[in-house]
Amino acid sequence: MFYGWRVVTGTFIAQLFVVGFFTYAASLFVAPVREAFDASLEQVMYSFTFATLLGLFVTPLAGIALDRYPVRWLIAGAAVLFAAGLWGLSISTSIWQYVIVFGLTMAVVNALGGSMSASAVIARWFTASRGKALGIAAIGTSFGGIVLPRLLGDGITALGWRESLQYLAVVVILVMLPLVILLVRGRPEDVGLAPEEGAEAPADAPVQQTLSTADILGHRGFWFMSLSLGLLFSAYSSVLANLGPYALNLGHDQSAASMLIIVVAICGLIGKLVFGAMADKINLKLGLFIAQALVFIGLLLLALEPSYAIIVCGTISLGLAAGGMLPVWGALTARIFGLLSFGRVMGMTGPIITLCILPGFAIVGRLYDTSGSYAQALQLFAGVMVVSALLLAPLRLDHPPGSSD
Repeated sequence: MFYGWRVVTGTFIAQLFVVGFFTYAASLFVAPVREAFDASLEQVMYSFTFATLLGLFVTPLAGIALDRYPVRWLIAGAAVLFAAGLWGLSISTSIWQYVIVFGLTMAVVNALGGSMSASAVIARWFTASRGKALGIAAIGTSFGGIVLPRLLGDGITALGWRESLQYLAVVVILVMLPLVILLVRGRPEDVGLAPEEGAEAPADAPVQQTLSTADILGHRGFWFMSLSLGLLFSAYSSVLANLGPYALNLGHDQSAASMLIIVVAICGLIGKLVFGAMADKINLKLGLFIAQALVFIGLLLLALEPSYAIIVCGTISLGLAAGGMLPVWGALTARIFGLLSFGRVMGMTGPIITLCILPGFAIVGRLYDTSGSYAQALQLFAGVMVVSALLLAPLRLDHPPGSSD
């Protein structure tokens, strides 16, 4: 078996825990944390906002580190910090302590142990089946969204939110950390191999060259791609972080709220397989357009505050869209900018995405606190999806950096 698939397995595990918690399961702690500290929803949302704000500074540094240092040890370090952060959250004594610990730890963990590091290392190992490999690794986020919300939801009910975080911290150290060290290798040459040995690179693969910051920032495709992705991730992340409270606000119980997150994760798993395979065969812009349309449909359905069955339909649409975000983003970056600067480009894309995501959590919290409903926020983000699609339209895949736009 080609060694690259072991790397895919290692990054699958890392994303299961890191993205599975930050993107999916963390929203389950919103309600009990509000109750424990007698806090408003807006105050709790500041934990996501703070983590996102710090990501503005951490992500570019992480991108540079991914191009320079062994990815295995970067992800392993993220695992240790992840466990420490979970334990710190579990012993917090005030809402602001919770916000600070969450932001300081999760910003770094998400940058070094999440999707960006997985995309960077997999892009170096694979050529012709890069989209497929990125899609399979990204399924780890969906498995995390299936497993972690269910286990943590049950744990919150049976044991309490503090104990649930502590148990997860122990599992991270005993499972995630050793598997990452065992399986992940940053580059094929580290084990004496070539990328996807025996496979041919795509005929239109970009010239492999190290790009300067000026080359990247001077390429207008970088801005079209980054802003379009930023708005897409802003709408998706802000809504997903509130999906549990959204269900509870409509009168559904904790089990039903957890089930919605699991539905998103299951559909994301399916979507990642489909989009990952498509990324090697179809126009990458079309793949991202489809993801944007699915988010738009899901938001409009949820904004109706309908029956639980229709809510499930909305979450299915959101989950399928999530399947297209990560593999298409990684394949698009590799296609336009090449591999030698892959980590740097993704790291520079991060702050732009962060600036788009940053206000989303607080906006949702403020609109909910003033209206008692999530409908206004959902309608707002549906409009944001239209803008995201319009920004993607001018992006050209046949103009690498250094060519004339």
